[in-house]
Amino acid sequence: MTDGFTMDAYGDLLDALADAGYAFLTVRDYLARDGLPERFVVLRHDVDRKPGNADRMAALEADRGVRATYYYRTSTFDAERVRRLEGLGHEVGYHYEDYVRAGGDLEDAHRLFANNLRVFRRDCTVETVCMHGNPLSPHDNREMWTADGAPGFAAYGLLGEAYLSVDFEDVAYFSDTGRTWRDGPLKIKDHTMGDGGRRAAADTTGDLAAVFRGGDVDRACVLAHPERWADSLPELVAARSKDGAVNLVKRGMHLLDYGAAGARPTSTPNDDQ
Repeated sequence: MTDGFTMDAYGDLLDALADAGYAFLTVRDYLARDGLPERFVVLRHDVDRKPGNADRMAALEADRGVRATYYYRTSTFDAERVRRLEGLGHEVGYHYEDYVRAGGDLEDAHRLFANNLRVFRRDCTVETVCMHGNPLSPHDNREMWTADGAPGFAAYGLLGEAYLSVDFEDVAYFSDTGRTWRDGPLKIKDHTMGDGGRRAAADTTGDLAAVFRGGDVDRACVLAHPERWADSLPELVAARSKDGAVNLVKRGMHLLDYGAAGARPTSTPNDDQ
């Protein structure tokens, strides 16, 4: 059985959303609008690797009149590429990892962030940002905004952050992390997300399309990493192999975390484990 992480399957997912009457929003649209549609999906892409895949995904969306948000790391950012995406109507944002790179030093993290944001803005408009997760680091990049004394988004002329500024108690969050749309231990950095009143779960992309066709969710955010989506069999096999190896590491980390949590004494019944 295919897990459905092909460009054709992604096109079918977009068609299912359109047929079911969902409005397509970028993260910027969601944060800037005074009123939101009754039924919508925020489309978001974290371009961690293979920016060429993002080009193909962006073209596929544009052919359907769909706009999405693409967050680039400094390692995947390219001036010509992001200008081309903006020309298709998509939003471009900064996929920052400065707090981890600064080793948890708040001042240094914001110095790095300000410089990188300035570089991005030479070639594109950046109004929203999104943290890049690193499960091997003890630091969470979102902490550079929530730590005591941290500046706010307005200090950088930003509308907000894709994890921190979206109301995930209202918006159901679906991520392809771990090569599945289902929640679980493979989604290490997503454990703080709400369920948005979600009444349905999905494993394959076909399952997720069925969720939307059935109208089981009114408001959703869909995160798809372009490097995971293939156009050819060799690319698909390579992506599956890489995801499989990463998932083994994540499962091991989850078991270690679980064991450590189980060994700690519990001070109150409400202690967060």
